[in-house]
Amino acid sequence: MIRAIIIDDDLTTLDGLSASVPWQRYNIELCGTGCNGREGLELIERHAPQLILTDIYMPVMDGIEMLRQLRADGNEAEVIILSGYEDFKYAQSAVKLRVADYLSKPASLMEIEAVLASVSARIQTVQQDAEAEQELRELWELHQPMTRKLLLKGMLESHFTQSPFFEKACRQLGLSFEDQVFTVVLLEYGIPRSRPQVKRSDLAIYSYAVGNMIEEMSQASKEVLLADLAPHMVALIVCMPRHLRPSTLLQRVKYVIGQYTEQIKTYLKLEVWAAASQPVYSIHELAAAYAKTVDLIAGRKYIDRYWLTDEAKDDAASGAASMELPRLTEDYQRLVRHLVDGQLELAERQVEELGRSLGQHEGLTVQSLRNAIVELIGMLTVALYEKGIQLEDIPMPTHWHEDLERIHHVHDYLDYVGELTTSAGAALAARGRHKHQKTVDFMKRYVQEHYSEELTLDDIAEKVYLTRNYLSQLFKEVTGENYNSYITRVRMEKAKEMMLSGKYKLYEVAIRVGYKNNAYFSQQFKKYTGKSPSEYS
Repeated sequence: MIRAIIIDDDLTTLDGLSASVPWQRYNIELCGTGCNGREGLELIERHAPQLILTDIYMPVMDGIEMLRQLRADGNEAEVIILSGYEDFKYAQSAVKLRVADYLSKPASLMEIEAVLASVSARIQTVQQDAEAEQELRELWELHQPMTRKLLLKGMLESHFTQSPFFEKACRQLGLSFEDQVFTVVLLEYGIPRSRPQVKRSDLAIYSYAVGNMIEEMSQASKEVLLADLAPHMVALIVCMPRHLRPSTLLQRVKYVIGQYTEQIKTYLKLEVWAAASQPVYSIHELAAAYAKTVDLIAGRKYIDRYWLTDEAKDDAASGAASMELPRLTEDYQRLVRHLVDGQLELAERQVEELGRSLGQHEGLTVQSLRNAIVELIGMLTVALYEKGIQLEDIPMPTHWHEDLERIHHVHDYLDYVGELTTSAGAALAARGRHKHQKTVDFMKRYVQEHYSEELTLDDIAEKVYLTRNYLSQLFKEVTGENYNSYITRVRMEKAKEMMLSGKYKLYEVAIRVGYKNNAYFSQQFKKYTGKSPSEYS
């Protein structure tokens, strides 16, 4: 309800307006009345009305002075002047003080109601706009960390920096990459051979600690951006002023690498390898620089014009160990990413790809298969932990340590990974439903309000500053239904209501539910209901 007060020194006017005007018809609640501007200010402080009806000429304090004080305090309530006072200067003052309307006494009830209807509609529109804006602000606050994460990770992908999302997200996050030079830095870490008591599977716990450490350090630095945080690997983008000399850039990058690697080595006692790309002077070149840096660190050797550190005592041995199943590690990273993104179908395909990858390796042993599962468990444990899920919470027939004993063949391995993928995917989906429900509710409501228009997922993505693909995955994860299928369902249900009402012709129904082509609407309607529009109505 819209709260309103009346200020007038004429008691007849106060009583008449209070009793005669059907306030509720215009969604207005009359909170109080006063006889002069001072009483008006007290009522305004007490009730915070959105609508004020006031006379101009009153004792103690007139209406214009009351409005001046209100506006000086930042009060934006709508004001209707009800006065027989015809002074031109007062009328000018009313305009300057943003008065919604002016009615000369005596005004008829019909005139008063017409003004109230207009002002009430305007207030409700402003309230609705403010609520919608507040909702978008809340969604932005909710999505801001994820938007920043998507942005920085996307900068390492080809063509991402040329996408509309990148430009809009940078603007919303207040990020600018003008006049800067960029270097990609990769840090890969592992458990040193000097600590045989630490199991390989324990690396998942260390990965969580590394993640916290790197995030804290990058947040405290203006020139280092955390682009990606994956099990075993960290990707950083070092941004520096374009005017610096190449030798200065190299020194600065070495200093950054030294800071980060030293923290990991000192506090976590892990072995760290670091690689840095050549400086690039355009943000659009970052993806290519990242790809070269990945190749560099995978090679575990010095390459001309690149800089790599490897403080392992036995380069050949550690290189061979880390390269034992290189393609399998990449497959694992994709598998975990698909699970976290809620893309269960892609995760299942990735399991099939794992089978093909293993088939290309000669001399596989039972122990190598079991070690490969331990590596997957480590990566998955980190991903689940970041989502607030413990590995032990995932329902499996037996404990995963016991399951290792039944791995004797590639088929056993694939069966185990398939079971683990299904269970982990279900746990992640269940966890994500509640977290993203508010966003999905907004998407549904947007469709309900705009189903008669040409709807695309890009419209909503632009409002909440998330990528189109991420929103599509999120909607399917929470609802179990594709976004386009949901739009069709809403439109068809609305069409059924209209046809049953008998008020609209077929072409009118089609237009009102967002279809410009009548034949295409009929085709979609029959596909949805099993009947043609003529048969249904």
